[in-house]
Amino acid sequence: MSKVTIAGKYPEEAYSLLKNALSDKFELEYITDQEELNRTSDLEYVILRTLKIDKDIIMNNETLKLIQRWGAGYDTVDIREAAKRNIPVTVANGINSCAVAEHTILLILALYRHLVQLNNKVKAGVWDRTTYASNSYTINGKKIGLIGLGAIGKMVALKTQALGAEVAYYDLYRLDKEQEGSLNVKFLELDELLKISDIVSIHLPLTDGTVDLIARRELDMMKKNAVIVNTSRGGIIKENDLADALLTRNILGAGLDSFEKEPYPRDGKFNGIDNIIMTPHIGGTVADLVEPMAEKVVDNIMRVYENKGLNKRDYVNYKDCSYPAD
Repeated sequence: MSKVTIAGKYPEEAYSLLKNALSDKFELEYITDQEELNRTSDLEYVILRTLKIDKDIIMNNETLKLIQRWGAGYDTVDIREAAKRNIPVTVANGINSCAVAEHTILLILALYRHLVQLNNKVKAGVWDRTTYASNSYTINGKKIGLIGLGAIGKMVALKTQALGAEVAYYDLYRLDKEQEGSLNVKFLELDELLKISDIVSIHLPLTDGTVDLIARRELDMMKKNAVIVNTSRGGIIKENDLADALLTRNILGAGLDSFEKEPYPRDGKFNGIDNIIMTPHIGGTVADLVEPMAEKVVDNIMRVYENKGLNKRDYVNYKDCSYPAD
């Protein structure tokens, strides 16, 4: 019997859904610890969340047939090494787009309306209606600059336009004019986008080309009352430079759901800075999505098990891998 390894920690409902869908055809193995995953040498089909599969793990598992991420990011997998060995790497593309987009807007509004500070004051018995009045804002009428316009970026564009924002974007792969028109978005080069945006929101994968994409030079281009939000991957913003920009009030604030190192360290640079809001990489983690996420994961596993082609939208390394793509 073939084996599916469920690697990482998942919502309880996910375990039940995966067991019901897969246990008839597969032996199920559960690994929650990175060191245990590092020692394993008989992986076949892997569902991956929170843990990493690097070159060494791929090389040590000659039976590996598929690496399926629970979610849309793939920076925790060495996709190049997987492609060399013709191992497809798949994601659940689009499943969590709405949740991450909503979390992005949540962070923007919380920054713009100083939600955390005001909540803490009211709970402490302080009725303060004036301290933040001069730098509280609405999304309506603002220019939003999206860095990355994939499934999540497009969802943020639509939702913020509904709140009255004007949307520009930068992406290595520019949309055609018809797509830009249907989304009502304008393409700008990165430097120009940073200069004109009231809100900058990042929606990119972490790759060699996006590490430290936003550092001191880029932050210095932003407006003094601008905010920056990252609900994609840590490492795209250079955290030391962002901390300096926040401390010196070079920008109004930042909202982060992902970090260079996760879990975020207790002695991290952002601790004690009042104009940043941080959440523990949970933008796509909502109860509504467990079932559709499990269905997508199971579908990709069954496609490989039955030697069927994989959907290019989910198949990250299809250009370099010989396994067929639809």
